[in-house]
Amino acid sequence: MCLLVGDGPDLRDHVLSNGCLEPLLCYVSIDTPVPFLRNVTWTLSNLCRNKNPPPPFSSVSQCLPALAMLVHHSDREVLSDACWALSYITDGPNDKIQAVINAGLCVLHTY
Repeated sequence: MCLLVGDGPDLRDHVLSNGCLEPLLCYVSIDTPVPFLRNVTWTLSNLCRNKNPPPPFSSVSQCLPALAMLVHHSDREVLSDACWALSYITDGPNDKIQAVINAGLCVLHTY
């Protein structure tokens, strides 16, 4: 599945429409071994990727709670792919950016 979703929007949407996201998100856990979590995060990033057309927001928005956890992971590869997924999700209208903010992924600090 990992390679398939990176081959363009048609295959990505086919995989998403066949319900891969929910079982995949079950593997985002502190108990998941890091090498496997790297694959999961990379796959999530690919599911959020491509602009023409973008993935259905109703699908990728399901990733936001998992990404909120993954952006705090200590592994650089997990962190990098989680950040790439967020960059893909927010590449578009302001409502996508607002959804990321609402999911607690952006915290405003005042000093």
